[in-house]
Amino acid sequence: MFNRILVPVDGSRGALRALEKGVGLQMLTGAELYILCVFKHHSLLEASLSMVRPDKLDIPDDALKEYATEIAVQAKTNALELGVPADKLRAFVKGGRPSRTIVRFARKRECDLIVIGAQGTNGDNLLGSVSQRVAGGAHCPTLIV
Repeated sequence: MFNRILVPVDGSRGALRALEKGVGLQMLTGAELYILCVFKHHSLLEASLSMVRPDKLDIPDDALKEYATEIAVQAKTNALELGVPADKLRAFVKGGRPSRTIVRFARKRECDLIVIGAQGTNGDNLLGSVSQRVAGGAHCPTLIV
């Protein structure tokens, strides 16, 4: 049925629910489960325009990538605890526009299902903009949880 399931995560409750659903589908199908955390890329120009001037100018991408890595590692740990075999589980961190990066990743890795939370960390609406764009742009079925 499914060979590769992609679950994008951002640390939100919606992403956790999507991960739980993705794990359930992985256990039913024996598919590989890919976890992806995308951080928004910031240019050095954006960093230099900040009103707060620390002693040392950190590149925002480094801090965001570190945070995204923590989210991906925690999601992977959760999936392992829920019973996904280690050899069927991989976690990735990418920088870029979230919806576009998720769609490209799914295509490149030949995922045949994306399981995504309805709302991410910005969610006040019934359906978040990232999940809406992913569903509209994906080459494969997208389950919005």
